[in-house]
Amino acid sequence: MRSLFSLFPLLFFLFTFHGATGNKLIRNTCKLISKDTPNVKYEFCKTSLEAAWDEDYYPSLATMGSVTLELIMKNVTNTKSYTEDLKDDTSEPDLNACLSDCLELYSNTISDLEEVVDDYKSRKYQQASEGTNAVLTSLTTCEDGFKDRGLASPLMERNNDAFQLSTIAVNILKMLS
Repeated sequence: MRSLFSLFPLLFFLFTFHGATGNKLIRNTCKLISKDTPNVKYEFCKTSLEAAWDEDYYPSLATMGSVTLELIMKNVTNTKSYTEDLKDDTSEPDLNACLSDCLELYSNTISDLEEVVDDYKSRKYQQASEGTNAVLTSLTTCEDGFKDRGLASPLMERNNDAFQLSTIAVNILKMLS
């Protein structure tokens, strides 16, 4: 019985170290990405990944990539639902047209992300990176639609978050390649 109790401090240390290693990996990776990529803010990167990081995750770049792809999927899916609600509530024709265009882009993006996740799981990092770049293009196209019509985008913050997450994913994929 005594040997079982002597394992508790060791197990506590290992679990604490495991989580601390994940946080350190996140901080270091986010520093590197935000330094090399001006449109990714360090705090956003760190906060997003730490909030989504499960203490049971093995601290690796591959796990971080998977977590980032999950975050992008959640963001785009939630933004699509939000956009549907906005579209239902507007009667302004130009805004309605922009929202319709963005909805189509989000639908395509969700399909693209499903392929990206499959490529990622198969360790086809180059294909996953290309698919993630397509996400970046869709987000930019959505925002450009509002600018072209002289409208303020009601999706700018959400699209910016997805853009930063996608840029983080592209950088992680480059590191893994």
